[in-house]
Amino acid sequence: MTGGPGRRRAGAGLASRSVGVQVRLLAGSLLVVLPVLFGLVFAQLVHQNQAASVLTLSLGPAFEFNNTALLDMTEAEAGWSQEVNGAVPVIRYRLKEGIVTADLDHVAGAIASDSLDDSRRGRYAPLLATQRAAVQAWFAAAERAETSLDQPLSVTSTTQADAIRAFREVRDSNRALATELKTERDHARRDVRSSSGTATVLLAVAVVLTTVLLALWGMLLRRSVSRPLERLRAVVARHRDGDRDAAADDTTGAAEVRGLAADFNGLTRANLVLQEQQASVLLLHQLALDVAREVHGAPDIDSAVYAVCAMLGEGLAADRVLLYTHDEAGQIDQRTQWRRYDLPDLPPLPPSLGQEVALVNEELRRAGTFFAVPDFLEPVVQEQERARRFYRATGARSLLMVPLGVAQQGLGILSVMMVDGPRRWRRHEIQAAQQCAGYVAQSIVSLRMRELQDDQVTRLTELDNQKTDFLATVSHELRTPLTSIAGYLEMLEDGDYGDLTRPQLDALGTIRRNAVRLRGMIEDLLVLNRIEASGVQPSLQDVPVARLLGGVVEVLRPSAATAGVDLRLAPVDPGLVVRVDQQHMERTFINLGSNAVKFTPSGGRVDLSAGADGDRVVVTVSDTGIGIPASEQANLFQRFFRASNATHQAIPGTGLGLAIARSIVAGHGGDLELESVEGLGTTIRVRLPLVGRVPAGNAAPLDAV
Repeated sequence: MTGGPGRRRAGAGLASRSVGVQVRLLAGSLLVVLPVLFGLVFAQLVHQNQAASVLTLSLGPAFEFNNTALLDMTEAEAGWSQEVNGAVPVIRYRLKEGIVTADLDHVAGAIASDSLDDSRRGRYAPLLATQRAAVQAWFAAAERAETSLDQPLSVTSTTQADAIRAFREVRDSNRALATELKTERDHARRDVRSSSGTATVLLAVAVVLTTVLLALWGMLLRRSVSRPLERLRAVVARHRDGDRDAAADDTTGAAEVRGLAADFNGLTRANLVLQEQQASVLLLHQLALDVAREVHGAPDIDSAVYAVCAMLGEGLAADRVLLYTHDEAGQIDQRTQWRRYDLPDLPPLPPSLGQEVALVNEELRRAGTFFAVPDFLEPVVQEQERARRFYRATGARSLLMVPLGVAQQGLGILSVMMVDGPRRWRRHEIQAAQQCAGYVAQSIVSLRMRELQDDQVTRLTELDNQKTDFLATVSHELRTPLTSIAGYLEMLEDGDYGDLTRPQLDALGTIRRNAVRLRGMIEDLLVLNRIEASGVQPSLQDVPVARLLGGVVEVLRPSAATAGVDLRLAPVDPGLVVRVDQQHMERTFINLGSNAVKFTPSGGRVDLSAGADGDRVVVTVSDTGIGIPASEQANLFQRFFRASNATHQAIPGTGLGLAIARSIVAGHGGDLELESVEGLGTTIRVRLPLVGRVPAGNAAPLDAV
């Protein structure tokens, strides 16, 4: 039991090694153990092979041939004995001598095999030689005994006894060699069996040991690789399912797995940091959008500037936000600050620093950068005189400063401060401050322009009211003396003051024409002034177009005849009806028609026509007059504008007719179009809403005039 924890610690220590180390340890173990075991197996197999070689190539054959030699000698001795005893021998013993010699030669050959060592050959050779000598001695004794059969019995008995004794020597020498060979053969057999069993055992041990090592390595890999990877996979699955707090175990397992787990944890932490940064970036982007909406909807500069300071201070979790704007001379004209609730307001900047606001703005805008100080107490920052003065004036520990400006116009400085401690400003925080500075700069410029525009509109409105009052007053005051002038002209022409000469009457006619012209101009001014002051306020009634145009032609006919212009009205559908103020609309068409007659040379032609176009009535006034230069047509509807060719030809006019006509037509929901070619003529189309068509039986037709 005492060895368990130690083994576990050793296993844990090995399991914490890298997979490469574990593989090298396994390979080293196998390379150390298996070669030894297989070397022993090989040695046993070699020994077994040597023993088998000795058994099969030497001892076995020698033992067998030695037994064969004994059998052959026994048969020879039996044949000799039969022959000596007078019986017919089965085998002639002399024939066996060569066979026995051959058997002994085979024994000698087996003993001489290379599988036997010299010591054994040296032990077997004398025994074989003794046997050879005994065999030769027996055959010699047997031959003597055979030849002594004719001699006395004593001699015969002696020779036969010698032969028998010689055979015993042969048998004894054979048995001695056989015993030696049998002993060595049995020993060799035992060696073969022992070597085979030992080799088998060693091979089994090698297989078992290899299996155990592989099993141990598999268990080690499962402990150091498989299980940690499964746990890591489970952690990855939890992350996939949204559990961002799950952490991988980087304390157990192989070094590679622990490194992978540590890298995963590091990646997880990096992702969390990145997500936090992205969330912060998105919040600051939203802050910039909120600032943009706030400043664009601000009613005045003060509200816009304070909103930016407050939103930026809260969005960046700052302690103070100061915004200084300066005028074109570089003097501070506005100072806005936002502060944390527990901080006091900062006093104005000292004059020496206040004068540098415009300078700092110019430097930062020219370089296209910002000014950020993580810590004012750093020695490198304290070496800067401007930084030391700003620190003394504001007490800020950390500062972010961005310039305000639009195009080439510098406006001021936006400063974000930390009071309690240093702060390293991140890029997206700086970008948010720059965006907010851009929005507030645009808002300042826009609001200033709006204030200027409002002031200009107010002044222009007052001026226009004064102009309208002036025109009304002047027009009214001019009508009174004109009325008196017209009355006295009529009395002079009637002779109430005596008879007048022709030249005097001609002079009075000129005065009358100019008085009439002046009265028309005053009337036009009064009409235009009323339209601009209160718009067209028509007294609407349904009027047939044919009747409307017929009345216009009747008014224009005398002036057309005087000018030598052919004035024509095309037949008009008597059922066309428009809802208009007849007096205003007659004035409109009279103005258009009189212009056409006036600008058409003698012998020319003026045509009036009308027709339906969908839900509109189109009244066309065209002439073959002098036309209007193309470059001047865009200005025709401006008051008092007259074409250059009309001015050069001294054609009288006020330049108010088209302006009045367009205002009246627009007041009736219509529109007016003009086409003109200089030297060829002009065509004007008036489009008015079509009220309906009067049944043909209820409308009086109007013939072409």
